[in-house]
Amino acid sequence: MTLASKIFPKQIEVDEEGKATNIKLFSFGRPHMRAMHLSWLSFFIAFTGWFAIPPLMPTIKADLKLTPSQISNANLTSVSATILARLMIGPLCDRYGPRKAMACLLLLGSIPIGLAGLTSDANGLIITRFCIGIIGAAFVPCQYWASKMFSYNIVGTANAICGGFGNMGAGVSYFLIPLIYNAIALVLPPHQAWRVTFVVPALLCMLMAAADYFLGDDCPGDEWKNRTSSPEYHDVEKHGLPMAASDSASIQTEASDDKKHTAVEMTGNTVSLPGPAEKPSVLRELLTQIKNPSVVILMVQYGCSFGLELAVDNMIGEFFHEHFGLSQTTSGMLGSIFGLMNIFSRASGGMLADYVNSLIGEGTQGRMLVHFLIFMFTGGFLVGFSFAIETLSSSIVILIMFSYFVQAACGTTFSIVPFANPKSMGAVYGLVGAGGSVGSIIFNYLFKVYGLNYVDAFRVIGYVAFASGMLTLLLKIQERMLLGLIFKKLNP
Repeated sequence: MTLASKIFPKQIEVDEEGKATNIKLFSFGRPHMRAMHLSWLSFFIAFTGWFAIPPLMPTIKADLKLTPSQISNANLTSVSATILARLMIGPLCDRYGPRKAMACLLLLGSIPIGLAGLTSDANGLIITRFCIGIIGAAFVPCQYWASKMFSYNIVGTANAICGGFGNMGAGVSYFLIPLIYNAIALVLPPHQAWRVTFVVPALLCMLMAAADYFLGDDCPGDEWKNRTSSPEYHDVEKHGLPMAASDSASIQTEASDDKKHTAVEMTGNTVSLPGPAEKPSVLRELLTQIKNPSVVILMVQYGCSFGLELAVDNMIGEFFHEHFGLSQTTSGMLGSIFGLMNIFSRASGGMLADYVNSLIGEGTQGRMLVHFLIFMFTGGFLVGFSFAIETLSSSIVILIMFSYFVQAACGTTFSIVPFANPKSMGAVYGLVGAGGSVGSIIFNYLFKVYGLNYVDAFRVIGYVAFASGMLTLLLKIQERMLLGLIFKKLNP
């Protein structure tokens, strides 16, 4: 089966767990595709609210009389709260389901976003950005939701599409927020216009939370709370499976790249699906999973991909404004390039990882191979960017290149994460997601230390990316390592 047929099939096919083995991208049918679209839209809206302030930083800086150090501190705190929030939300997804977790996060995050206009000084801005940072944890239920809906043969692609489309929110915020501000500034003075602007992303978060709660499904079967016993019987008609599947005596499934799926036996309109075992406490689960060296490596690597992406999202508009003397609107437009690349870059990383893995057929070694190579290119183009910032044109070209590989590395990382420990998916997702936030704090601090010395800053970051990629050689997933594949090919 080709990659195109897996993403644009005539109908959804499922495995023995009820998970989809393909992706009908332009469908909004329940439960699989609706959950997928709600997950990335939720993360997209969350990201737009999370990064609503940086595009207006030149105006806010002038109004509040901020220093560069105070702006850097605000950038650092914007991701600090995300660490704790991501650690907590993963295990909570295990308990209450990704739908409710996502809806609650969006509602909670909408409050500080809407109140951001009340900020009157640097300390207020730092506290506001810290509180807004909670909404950054929306990434965890986004990826968790996709992993519960799609089978292992396509889960890397599903996670990458959801994460990539969601990450576009940062790019859209750089493009959209200045336009909203400009429109409001036609009727209000600048010191009021920027404050009113934040009401728009806050309202979007509230609307998205309602859509998640009332329109989505947590899993292919019935309600999440009813999955405590095994086997469980679930009403297929309620979730709108394709008529060809729900009217037949069984749901036929396809052969995957590692094993053959069996039919899901049905009686009337019910299907038998297993439910999860009772989970230990959140803290105990997190402590157990962080002892896994592979989980720690994935945390570091996500810190050097998504963490770097967040740091660049924070500073890229200010970079064009300060380094090239461009206007706030123009800087925002150029800065949006970095985030908007996610429309295909992160997704392509996951797709390529799944495709190469299907060709190699050695556990997750194919995914690890792509992951390793993507990180090498990431480091190379980051170092290259440090030499290209002398002119605006070369900066834009290399920005496009390194943004592609940074975001593709996020996709390859989460093509591997679901296999680190499938029995504790929420804890692993939370830990790796938190690793991204820790990486963002480190890189934000690095940009603060180097100040306007962008050459050395990006060069150091490039070297760090190289070192992070080399850790892939130590990664052990499903008792297999990338080195095993390399030695096998060298000594057939």
